[in-house]
Amino acid sequence: MRGDIAIKNLANGITSTRFLFAVGMMLAAPFSTAFWTCYLCGGISDLMDGALARRLKTQSVAGAKLDSAADLFFAAAIAVFAVRYLPFPIWLWIGAAFIAALRLAGYAIGFVKHQTFSALHTYANKATGALIFTFPVLYAALGLTAAGVILCAAALLSSLEELVITINAPVLNRDCRGIFLK
Repeated sequence: MRGDIAIKNLANGITSTRFLFAVGMMLAAPFSTAFWTCYLCGGISDLMDGALARRLKTQSVAGAKLDSAADLFFAAAIAVFAVRYLPFPIWLWIGAAFIAALRLAGYAIGFVKHQTFSALHTYANKATGALIFTFPVLYAALGLTAAGVILCAAALLSSLEELVITINAPVLNRDCRGIFLK
């Protein structure tokens, strides 16, 4: 019985580690070994949890919500790190604020419409999440302007897509692949 419960909760346990890695990343010295360890482990947990849940056939609505919350928290930790240690130009602040407002509007509409947190797992959201995850690497390789433009463009498109889907969908489908993909 205990083994069944452990197996059933394994993917959610892996998802939950992302919260810990996010906190560790924020507390670590910038670009230190501890930072990169937490950063990489958080990314690995994101890759593993859903695949494991599908393989073990333990997917659940609660697990999908936990995954979305962990993704949001980890992305926020990267944002906090970036704000603390990188010199953002005003255009990037304005773009980020506009994108955040769009994202929050979509969540608010989804909550009113479906009475639940309504983050979607679209391909565009997954691509944006991957870009957020790779932001420190993009910054190191391309500089702040190029990394900022790439990330803002992807985040804007995915936020708009999620908002349109949320407004138009009669029922919540967290696993909607995209606006043009059925």
